[in-house]
Amino acid sequence: MKINSFKNTFYLLAVICLSLTVSCKAASPGNDSPAQETALPLNETALFLAGKPLPEESKLYAFTKSSYYKSYSAQISRGWSRFQEGNLKKMKTWWNDHAPAKTEGSILYPFSGPDIMNVLAFFPDGDTYTMFGLESPGIIPDPFSKNDKEMREGLNGISKSLNTIFKVNFFRTIGMSANLGNDSFNGIAGLIMVFLAKCDYTIVDARRVAIDKDSKLVDGIDSDLKIRWENPPTSKRIPGVEITFRKNGGKLQKVRYFMLNVIDAALDKHSPHFIPYLKKDAPYMTFIKSASYLMHNDKIKFTKIRAAVLDISGFIVQDDSGVPLRYLPESSWNVKAHGVYDTPIPLFANRKQNDLLKKMKDSSTGVLPFSYGYDYKAGKSNLLTAEKK
Repeated sequence: MKINSFKNTFYLLAVICLSLTVSCKAASPGNDSPAQETALPLNETALFLAGKPLPEESKLYAFTKSSYYKSYSAQISRGWSRFQEGNLKKMKTWWNDHAPAKTEGSILYPFSGPDIMNVLAFFPDGDTYTMFGLESPGIIPDPFSKNDKEMREGLNGISKSLNTIFKVNFFRTIGMSANLGNDSFNGIAGLIMVFLAKCDYTIVDARRVAIDKDSKLVDGIDSDLKIRWENPPTSKRIPGVEITFRKNGGKLQKVRYFMLNVIDAALDKHSPHFIPYLKKDAPYMTFIKSASYLMHNDKIKFTKIRAAVLDISGFIVQDDSGVPLRYLPESSWNVKAHGVYDTPIPLFANRKQNDLLKKMKDSSTGVLPFSYGYDYKAGKSNLLTAEKK
């Protein structure tokens, strides 16, 4: 009798434990269903900033019914559909025939600004996307705490920031710096969230981060917001933002953007721990677009970041503004040319590569059906793919 009672009690406890385990898993943020994730405040923020529909139960829903927001939403939608949406689709279709066998793992996008959507068109299955540039990461937007006036000002900032990329598919650094708000919706963090929402990704989490002097990823602190690349602190912190996202309930992916100057002298003096940080996640699939030909520069030196890119990359896709062809020798890299090339746009006319001109004429796979890089007009873009041997 005692044995039977013990068995019954044990069985009951086992059932209770199993029930609790199932309940805990169902409640875990990492196991949210797509419907539950749509209601997350951060994802509602991304949908709101991107001009996309919100659930009626959202605290932001009432504002979306205003004439101002309807006009804003229509403007963002027109800008996106006029160029960006169709261009991204053409990229994905073309890339199906030219992508490497493996496109997961670590993705690197140097000199990126907030341009997450183009790298996702080429490498949608990455685990982590590491991006960097001169622009401040800004704050994680919080429209829930804003009044109507602040809301309108923040949305106006986004409209100004997106004006160029909706037309030519790249950001102009000077114009972007003038339009970005460090403490507003249109910081780098906010714009990345906009692009993820426009590409139908769900935002699961977002936080400020930094790389410390020991090349470790750490939580961001309030003083990071005061850091400027022109005058970095002696603490050698590199400020950043990390956004976790997924598509259709798929795997969790992360994008991390960092602000720093990667000219040789600045890396030596202020950020010697950045390249060691990058090496921890190597090898990378590296994506380069509209990079101002910085890694071509032998007077204002960018030799360290160029050497790092070549060292830690297993595969590179880039336009002619990335790593010069002369640094991708046939003995080490399998390089393929795509599109057309004659000379860079007038602003960068002194960056013409005669060896690239010859390679394009001899072996290009044909005209690109999409816009990529500075020569964005139809049929004018160029692209190189380089796989390390």
